[in-house]
Amino acid sequence: MLRLVLVRHGQTDANLNHFLQGQSDGELNATGLQQAEELAKHLKDFPIDQIFSSNMRRAQDTAATIARYHSLTVKTTPLVGEWHCGVLDGLPAEVFRKKLQESVVPLSLFRPEGGENLLEVRQRAADFLSELTANYKGQTVLVCSHGDFMRALMSLLLQIDIEEASGIYFDNASYTILDLEEGRWNLVALNQTSGSNGLLVSGRAVKK
Repeated sequence: MLRLVLVRHGQTDANLNHFLQGQSDGELNATGLQQAEELAKHLKDFPIDQIFSSNMRRAQDTAATIARYHSLTVKTTPLVGEWHCGVLDGLPAEVFRKKLQESVVPLSLFRPEGGENLLEVRQRAADFLSELTANYKGQTVLVCSHGDFMRALMSLLLQIDIEEASGIYFDNASYTILDLEEGRWNLVALNQTSGSNGLLVSGRAVKK
C-alpha cells in the first residue's frame, strides 16, 4: 500500500484577502505560521516516511514545520507547484471568475495569458504520481502543496473531471489522506485540520 497525505500550506495575506497567488512566492502570515505549527503537532504521531513540497516558500515553510517532528528532510519539486495563472497572479479572485465566464472554454482549458491551463497542471500531477508509485511503495508520503494543484491531483486520484474536482475545497493547513491499494486510490480523510476529529485506528485515518 502507498499512503498519500496531501497538505495545503498555511494562510498567506493573499489567501486572507482572496487574491490569486499562483506561482508568486508569498510567505505565511502570522495566522499561517500558527496553523502550520498546530498542524505539525497534530500530525506528530502519524507515521510519515517522506515529505515533499512545492518550491514555493509558503509550502516549504509549512512542510518544514511538519518535518521537524519527524526528523525528515523536505524534498522540493516544481511538479507540485501551484497553477501558473499568468497575468491573473496577484489579482482578486473575482477577476478570474469574470474572465472565466467571458471565455468560451471550460475551466480545464482556460489558460490565462502567460500561464498554463489546468489540464497541464493535471499532467504535472500525473508525472509526480508516477514517481511516487514507482519509488515509494509501502510508504506514507506527505506532500505539501496548493489548492488548485491539489484539485487537479484529486481529479486523477478520484477519476473525475477537473470541473467536478473544482468543487473540492481545502482549508489552509488542512490534510487529506488517500491510500493506493490494488491499483485503486481510496479516499480516507478529506480536508481535515488540527481541530478536526481525526484519529488513527489500526494505521488508518478515520473520522470519529
